[in-house]
Amino acid sequence: MESFDEKYEYAKPHTSARHTWSVVGARMGIHLHIEDYGEEHEQKYGRRYSSGLECHYRTAPDYMRDQAPSQKECWLIGGPCWHDGTSLYAEEHWVPMWQDAPHDHERMLRVLREELKDRDGGYAESGEDTPCDSAPTT
Repeated sequence: MESFDEKYEYAKPHTSARHTWSVVGARMGIHLHIEDYGEEHEQKYGRRYSSGLECHYRTAPDYMRDQAPSQKECWLIGGPCWHDGTSLYAEEHWVPMWQDAPHDHERMLRVLREELKDRDGGYAESGEDTPCDSAPTT
């Protein structure tokens, strides 16, 4: 049976609140961050949130097989890492989900775990990896 390390972190490095959810499995990790700049920032700049979803692979997935690791020591999974990510998918999919229940971190972690499983060919029925810069196909 699969197992995962899961974590939610809240930080306020400057004046904005930053939420980070992460899930690490046997072959990869995935993390989502949403930063809330507040209403004043939204009124001034037309944008309140910054977000991103990033996948971290322990071995290169097929679409990165000819690339060197992105990092030699990944902060999320430790050791070499191939990673990519998307802010558009995070903004369109994850931010609205979080806004529906901003304190339900168990839900966010559960859905993020399913996202990892959809993207990791080791769990998916198709056996194919899904790049992190696109929505999963399942």
